[in-house]
Amino acid sequence: MAAGLLLIPAMARAEKAPVAKEEFMPLVQLAPFVVKGQSLAISIYARTNSDRKYGEIFAGEVAKVICEAVTESTGRGLVIIGAKKEPHPIFVFRKFLALARAGKLDPEVAARGPELATMMNRWELMLQEDKSPDGDVDLDYEKIVTALPLPLKGVGAKLYQLAWEEKFDDAKVEAKLCALQPGDLERRDLFKHFDWVFYLPPKGAFDKVLDDIIAQALKQEDLGFFGRVTVKGVLLVMKPKIRRVIEGMRQGMMFMTVVEAQTKYREAEVSALTEAYMGAFMPDQKSAGGSDHDRVVMAVREQVRLIGEQAGKAEPAPAGPAESAKPAATAPAADRPASD
Repeated sequence: MAAGLLLIPAMARAEKAPVAKEEFMPLVQLAPFVVKGQSLAISIYARTNSDRKYGEIFAGEVAKVICEAVTESTGRGLVIIGAKKEPHPIFVFRKFLALARAGKLDPEVAARGPELATMMNRWELMLQEDKSPDGDVDLDYEKIVTALPLPLKGVGAKLYQLAWEEKFDDAKVEAKLCALQPGDLERRDLFKHFDWVFYLPPKGAFDKVLDDIIAQALKQEDLGFFGRVTVKGVLLVMKPKIRRVIEGMRQGMMFMTVVEAQTKYREAEVSALTEAYMGAFMPDQKSAGGSDHDRVVMAVREQVRLIGEQAGKAEPAPAGPAESAKPAATAPAADRPASD
């Protein structure tokens, strides 16, 4: 009887323990990334070996560029590979904002909306610029969004964890959002051991987007049979270029996530570095030879150099006796990452 009484508190604690943590962490494994002889502390969350390999290849390339061109410290990172039947996190974020606008959320919970909206607007503005391989193929944000990865931070990270707990069931997620009380989101801490977290859509999402772009172009009403044959031929020729452009955008998003988390660059500087990364994949760029990796490293290093030059020009001259009390115009150069 005494032994049974001792077990009751332990059983009660076990019943209250959130199941989500136990299901999530066993699927997180450290990736075998070694750059310049150093192992990187980047982990992969994947449900299958195929997903894990896909995530390792994608994240490994971005990590190499960061180590070679920006900083050797990528920090403790987590790359989450989405499952095929799970909706893209962007739709969970949009649901949260829609419920907030409709007045269906607790006011203090809804107050997190501007933070989320600002992040989403930044991603969209960065990716919505015309990155078409020839100017004729429409790569607008809404058509490619399900293939695009994104950082999971701040309120976005908390909302992803909430949706994950409900297995991304739309009705359950909405009900959970409407029932949220102040502080509920903050208690979700699956990501507390990581400096940054990045969501990568499932492998098939990329190919589906490419096929949908081609299929939609062929549905134009003003095209006859020969017109469709011609367009199809052009699009099939352009498909590798379109794939390359979108892949550059996808890798650029992870690059932005890590650089923002691991350096002291300002937001505008991180955006400029990310644009340099993505720009190396654009077909209108003059080829400098070498692989995509070499071109990206060269482009990012050049942007690092330009940022360093601009910071140097912004440094004020040594103040004279009359000016010694004036504040510096910018942060000291020592607070910035050294250029390569």
